[in-house]
Amino acid sequence: MPIMPQQYYIRQPDTEERRGPFTVEKLISLVDADQVTKETLIYNDETQQWTALILNEELKNAVFPEKETLVLKPKSADEMDLLNLGEDKIPEITVHDILAAAEGTTEETAHLKKKEKWEAKAAELSRPVLASIMLLSAFTFVYPSWQIVQEIINEQNYLLILQKPMIILGAADLFFAISVFLGVTEVYQIIRFRFMLGMGYFGFIYWAAWQAGGDLTSLYLMVSVIASSIGVYICTITLRFFLMLISAVVALAGICAYAWFQVVAPLFQ
Repeated sequence: MPIMPQQYYIRQPDTEERRGPFTVEKLISLVDADQVTKETLIYNDETQQWTALILNEELKNAVFPEKETLVLKPKSADEMDLLNLGEDKIPEITVHDILAAAEGTTEETAHLKKKEKWEAKAAELSRPVLASIMLLSAFTFVYPSWQIVQEIINEQNYLLILQKPMIILGAADLFFAISVFLGVTEVYQIIRFRFMLGMGYFGFIYWAAWQAGGDLTSLYLMVSVIASSIGVYICTITLRFFLMLISAVVALAGICAYAWFQVVAPLFQ
């Protein structure tokens, strides 16, 4: 019997937020907690598509080992009429119909196939976008304090980092960037929290500076922080390709503007 993958990403059909990865044992516990059903979507790394758990026979048997109760489903009037038709009146099922149903290319399932395709593209797009944003964010926080970083490395005096605590945030962003590049998508939740917290903290600081002194640079920094944070947040939760694309552009524009005002602009002053 083929070996099943050890971990799975899941999402509910009526939401776009991914969860996981989970082991089979964890999925069983989620079933007991009514958080996973047979209609829950499972992400297949090989096909890069979301499919219902019930369609994965091997995983379904592992997560739902109990035997299903045989239930007689009431027939509708149209179904009863079809059963009463003579053999010469029953619609013919061709080999092409069977193959189309298996491949999900019938008229009834074509839109689902198309949706899964665009969701897979959205998932692929999120990784390089988020990794690039985290790298640029790390550069923005670390580069202005690079001299202190060198002193910490040379003198091994780690207390110097207290002079520029933003170096810690830059190091964390660098770690997140590497994790995303390596495909560790479970850090998405942490990245989401980090940018929402950053939007609240930095947004308030720049807003206060703008209100106090009318500094337009503080206004621009506030707008760039808000744009990058909201863009990153949407990129970590959505599987709609065009929404992902728009959010990625907004997030990249925001973080680039933030880097410009924090790193590049001071060099010309």
